[in-house]
Amino acid sequence: MYFLGLLSLLALQSKAFKTSFLDETITELSVNVYNQLRAAREDENILFSPLSIAIAMGMVELGAHGTTLKEIRHSLGFDSLKNGEEFTFLKDLSDMAATEESHYVLNVANSLYVQNGFHISDKFLQLVKKYFKAEVENVDFGQSAAVATQINKWVENHTNNMIKDFVSSGDFGALTHLALINAIYFKGNWKSQFRPENTRTFSFTKDDESEVQIPMMYQQGEFYYGEFSDGSNEAGGIYQVLEIPYEGDEISMMIVLSRQEVPLVSLEPLVKASLINEWANSVKKQKVEVYLPR
Repeated sequence: MYFLGLLSLLALQSKAFKTSFLDETITELSVNVYNQLRAAREDENILFSPLSIAIAMGMVELGAHGTTLKEIRHSLGFDSLKNGEEFTFLKDLSDMAATEESHYVLNVANSLYVQNGFHISDKFLQLVKKYFKAEVENVDFGQSAAVATQINKWVENHTNNMIKDFVSSGDFGALTHLALINAIYFKGNWKSQFRPENTRTFSFTKDDESEVQIPMMYQQGEFYYGEFSDGSNEAGGIYQVLEIPYEGDEISMMIVLSRQEVPLVSLEPLVKASLINEWANSVKKQKVEVYLPR
């Protein structure tokens, strides 16, 4: 049993751009970053936030010029926009905090730590505050342990103490002049809860084909589900896609499962932004038995 999980922000729409642009841009960025991380960490689990990357690179873009600016805009998928138009889009992403009516908690926070005496233009500082609500702190990176403690405390405060030791003193040195920090905290409940008493022990197949016994949450219910072909004629050429919504139906998790005998590595090269959109548009509500590692 091999899983590829994708967290889908379904209804957090940009106020200034069509939803399709937001969806396509973030999805394309997600796939590109995933492929880069997978190539660098073949034998590791991968967890990352495309939203964090887009916002952090947006802050970098505000201070970029020339070739660097062009490369950042290209990597984020903003080539089709007029210069500067993307910052309204990125501001909407930064403003996506949950409202009192939301069924989930979503906090997005940004901060800049600047070396004492290092000059940064007032215009840049004004823009990062305008578009990203970034806090700006002056620090002495020569006191790397103290700076790491300060940043880690800030991250803990903005992630409900869930993320600790985000940075270490070894991340900073005499040549460090600026650190851009983004923190995202999400908490939501499944629309259809997994009952603790239904958790069972099952075999889970790892990438090296070894099996381990792990607790599996279980429930039976109606979910958006589909089976897709990888284009081959192999017996295991069919893989499954399941979408599990959180309360409120604004956010869901999409899970891709290859057949038992097919390693995840054979499915990963197929994943493209267009394919993820196809999954989202093609799954149908039907009764499904769901087993999910706890």
